[in-house]
Amino acid sequence: MTNSTTTLPAAPDPADTQSKARQLADLHESSTILRVVNVWDAITARVVSDVPGTAALATAGHSIAASHGYPDGEIPLDLLIAANARIVAATDLPVSADLDDGHGDAGEAVRRALAVGIVGANVEDRLKPLDESVAAVRDVVRAAEDAGVDFQLNART
Repeated sequence: MTNSTTTLPAAPDPADTQSKARQLADLHESSTILRVVNVWDAITARVVSDVPGTAALATAGHSIAASHGYPDGEIPLDLLIAANARIVAATDLPVSADLDDGHGDAGEAVRRALAVGIVGANVEDRLKPLDESVAAVRDVVRAAEDAGVDFQLNART
């Protein structure tokens, strides 16, 4: 398995992160269907970004994990964030990340994702009790509000 100690690309400008977040929010709010393609590394991000009509990207958590030798949902958060940072650095489009179940602290996972320029995410509840799922969503919303970013959350089971 890949060593989780890794160098991240330079942190994006917070104003650029918010601009991309607003762009993704506008895409979600538009009457036009938003189609996103899942990517798992910098090269797939570049290739998909160059396809005419591509307005945003999403990351494929399973593919990122598998490309580092981990089962889906078991990649260490440090390595997942580093992979997402490289994807963000490879494109000018907004990127929404698969953050699995939040790795035990959904708010902290989103804070770390925001720090590398991720502007939306899927966070799974994995059929946890409702109060735990609600608390995770609240933590994600709080992290985004604290960062001043119009973060787009896809909460799913």
